[in-house]
Amino acid sequence: MKTAAAARPNADEPGALVVVEIGGTAVKIGYGVGGAPMEFARTFPTSRIRCATPVLALAALVREAGAEAGLAPAHAVATVPGFIGLDQDQVLNAANIPEINGLALASELRQALGIPVRLERDVVLQLLGEHRAGAVQGENHVLAVYIGTGIGAAYLGEGVIFRGGGWALEIGHMPMHGLGRSLPGLTRDSLETYASGRTLVELAGRHGVAVNHIFSAGRTDPALRAALADILRDQAFAIASAIALLSPRIVLLGGGVVEMIDYPRAELAAIIAEHLPLPSSIRPLDLRWARLGWQAAIWGAIGLARKG
Repeated sequence: MKTAAAARPNADEPGALVVVEIGGTAVKIGYGVGGAPMEFARTFPTSRIRCATPVLALAALVREAGAEAGLAPAHAVATVPGFIGLDQDQVLNAANIPEINGLALASELRQALGIPVRLERDVVLQLLGEHRAGAVQGENHVLAVYIGTGIGAAYLGEGVIFRGGGWALEIGHMPMHGLGRSLPGLTRDSLETYASGRTLVELAGRHGVAVNHIFSAGRTDPALRAALADILRDQAFAIASAIALLSPRIVLLGGGVVEMIDYPRAELAAIIAEHLPLPSSIRPLDLRWARLGWQAAIWGAIGLARKG
């Protein structure tokens, strides 16, 4: 991980923004200064906030990262992988981090840190970041699907995120197959139980391989290859279903799973293309891959901060 040294000349600039991306596996903390991300980030295991006082634990991580970066930020944006309320404050359900469910996270973190805090879904921030400085810069009518520990999606219309009646595009909770499959904390028979990063971790354990190399291992293990083909099919069908519902001009794909070694991106794209509601000769699939990595969240947070 890069250190704060390259960005330190700007460290005292007023209005520094801290971005706290709370994930099912890791909590990542970075900064935006002067309208751009710093070359500094800290990653902590999510286990650090799996406790009776998760907000206080989270605030301690922010202060720890700030001390290392030499920053006392003026405001914060926090992201969660899951449902948040219309008030952009309460965490309704974060399946992979149940410790924060029901909390007024923005308000409580604001009190703990003493600075304004804005709460947003992680995939929304990623999409806004790629729209600001990445793979879909300046584009509209973009469907983003991120496949990681969980699976999330967001849609950007004419410069505005679609939220439905409050939350929308929680694609990971779509029902699939009806085979009675369940994983702890996840909706029974949801897409996430069949095709998420957690599914891959479980599958890797059963086959005795490292999860980071599971797609490579699948090339020589027929049983594993078949299981991975099912997972890829479910991912592709879910994305194609979202395309049929929203008619996006562009589809943006990202997340830790699609960035794994030997993940079959071309095969995924081909399956999606085969199951679109219109032939490619009528409506070609414009599929793009996220390119900013975790810094997309910082770019997105900068945009949100500027809008107030």
